[in-house]
Amino acid sequence: MTLSNTPTGLSPTSPLVSVVVPTFNRADVLPRTLQSVLSQTFSDIELIVVDDGSTDRTAEVIHNLKDDRLQYIQLPQNCGGNYARNQGIQASRADFVAFLDSDDEWLPQKLEKQLALINQDPSVSVIYCQYDEHQEMSGQRTLNPAPYEGDVFQPLLNGWCPALSTFLIRRTALQAIKGFDESLPSFQDYDLFLRLAQAANKFAAVQTPLVTKYVHNSHQVSGNWQAKKQGLELFQARWGATMKTHVGEQTYQRWVAKHMAFVKLRQLQAQMNSHQRLAALGCWLDMIEFLPWSRKTMLKGLAFCLLGSDGYGKITNWQKGLAK
Repeated sequence: MTLSNTPTGLSPTSPLVSVVVPTFNRADVLPRTLQSVLSQTFSDIELIVVDDGSTDRTAEVIHNLKDDRLQYIQLPQNCGGNYARNQGIQASRADFVAFLDSDDEWLPQKLEKQLALINQDPSVSVIYCQYDEHQEMSGQRTLNPAPYEGDVFQPLLNGWCPALSTFLIRRTALQAIKGFDESLPSFQDYDLFLRLAQAANKFAAVQTPLVTKYVHNSHQVSGNWQAKKQGLELFQARWGATMKTHVGEQTYQRWVAKHMAFVKLRQLQAQMNSHQRLAALGCWLDMIEFLPWSRKTMLKGLAFCLLGSDGYGKITNWQKGLAK
């Protein structure tokens, strides 16, 4: 294992795949994530963990992992996930770069199956796969398909956005678009996919779930409603006109309404967790503006207001049980 404060190489021999894992204060779940990489059936990899200024036991977790394929980059302060991922890309030496969020998990054959598909079609620059989404609050698991291949620019503009943890990308393709946009506090994955597709990179998909994505409202940036709102505004300024041109005004406004309602739901949940029930109810009323596309979000928000976090989780689990 190599420990460093700046990106450095591991050995003169380059691996085929660089795996970039940015992390911030996730020492509790990080071992599971990293072990899922180090246990891949395809082993010609380097694992680059970029510690984005963690103040927990992250460094100790890394020191306890004994594997020469592991490189640990410690940033002096928290700079954000985009910066951390770009540092990982800069440190990478492989032809392909894969990304994994530090609370997600790969199945053992993830890289092997993706590389096999690329070997069948060398013109592919970007490959992803199906994944299971595991909701922390309810325990519900949902299979997310991988429906699009080839030129995926139009589906992306229509609102489709897969999970970054499923992706394996040629490093040259990432370098050509200059990696992640560090000015975006959210929607950075979506923006990256759009720029990759806009640059005529060919996408391919493995039709098997090879990733488990864990949704933790207390950790993920999706739980930070201010970052979500700011990112949405910046994303609209960049892509709004293009989306309206390709998908039409109505489809675009529906997409905006759904995401604005989601921002309001996150704000509502934060206010309820801070015991600001009246403010939370005000957020719920704000969702009326986005009807009819906010109906499901409004139901979730109302349940959260009436039942609180624990009650909401119990009701969701009960609904899950009835569905079985």
